[in-house]
Amino acid sequence: MRRFFGVWGAFFQQQVKSLLEYKMDFAIGMVAIAFQQIGSFLILFAVFTRITAIGGFSFDEMLLFFGYSQLLRGIDHVYNDNIWTVGWWRIRDGSFNLFLIRPMGVLTHAVMERVQFDGLGEVLLGTLIFAYAFVRLGLGWGPVDWVLFALFLVFGLAIYFAIKLLCASVAFWTVTSGELMTVAYEINGFTKYPLDIYKNAVLRWALTYVLPFAVVAYFPMVHFLRGDGYAAQILGWGPGFDGLVLTFTGLIAGISLALAYGVWRLGLRRYNSTGT
Repeated sequence: MRRFFGVWGAFFQQQVKSLLEYKMDFAIGMVAIAFQQIGSFLILFAVFTRITAIGGFSFDEMLLFFGYSQLLRGIDHVYNDNIWTVGWWRIRDGSFNLFLIRPMGVLTHAVMERVQFDGLGEVLLGTLIFAYAFVRLGLGWGPVDWVLFALFLVFGLAIYFAIKLLCASVAFWTVTSGELMTVAYEINGFTKYPLDIYKNAVLRWALTYVLPFAVVAYFPMVHFLRGDGYAAQILGWGPGFDGLVLTFTGLIAGISLALAYGVWRLGLRRYNSTGT
């Protein structure tokens, strides 16, 4: 563990040095990402100038979903963005070989090689929107609630990681899988809003069990806003039980990680350099 953090610290220092060399590029990147997300927020704001609720959720509750989703996506963007390079070009141009000849785990190296500071714009925007909605809704969380919130964050990040890793691993068979990663990741946009508003049962099932982005953001916030009984009804599980959402989220995170890592290991064993 000490060695892991030592290596990660070395990579982090190099990223900071690079950042200090190109301050304007970093600032423009953060602003560009923030404006992209602000556009989605303005669409939500415009909708609520005409109506008072969507799927039974008020504007402030929708902001809570939106802010939490952006916070998670931003954190994932900061620490896990380098996985995209595996799907897009690492295998195609042969540079994946660099991960194989260095004295550390291939996946560990692929993740920690780059810290994407541009994602801090998403983190900041998501935190501000979430905090605003939290105050407006008067949510009085105690210590247990904050512990649950932290666990939901960890499970959500694990699911994000698993989905990206699974899609990137497809490149071991197809040479490139960037388009697949893009499609899968952009589906996450559906879960900036409550699952209740989607009447298509197939879409709701897919967002829960196939690409479980709804488990990342929707169910944790439903736990705090409506309770686990409401979540059980959405899942079609009857009355449910206390701790259902936490248990379900952790289970999905564990299964997703196991599946993604299994496919990654399988692809790694059959990997052949393209020779380019």
